[in-house]
Amino acid sequence: MNLAQMMHQRWAAAEPLNNLLPASHVYTGMAVDPTTPYAVISKERDRPIGFHNDGSAIDAIGVRFEVFHGDYDAGTAIMEQITKTFDRTDFVLSGNDKVINMQRLSDSEVQENDGVWRLTIDFNCTVYRT
Repeated sequence: MNLAQMMHQRWAAAEPLNNLLPASHVYTGMAVDPTTPYAVISKERDRPIGFHNDGSAIDAIGVRFEVFHGDYDAGTAIMEQITKTFDRTDFVLSGNDKVINMQRLSDSEVQENDGVWRLTIDFNCTVYRT
């Protein structure tokens, strides 16, 4: 299971977050003809930061959560739950790989021309790869 798929699974398991926006409205990668509200989880960058003699490595992976919502207050409530669910967490990926720290870097809010709010949170994931 890749990082975005694991985050989608964690979203579905986080009851307060899933109640605000069901995981069925969360896409990994590009959303195809979605109806608002919805969210997109995407990998922004992957940078190696350390290598070990045993073949393992440490990577810094940028992950972005974008929420598209017509109601600003409802959208920001989802963003608050994303932060509570993912900021400063760790979890196991496939095999023995592990996210050893996920930390919020920045967030932004933009109202598009059609009135829909695009709310974004960027995270840095420190990943141990075996």
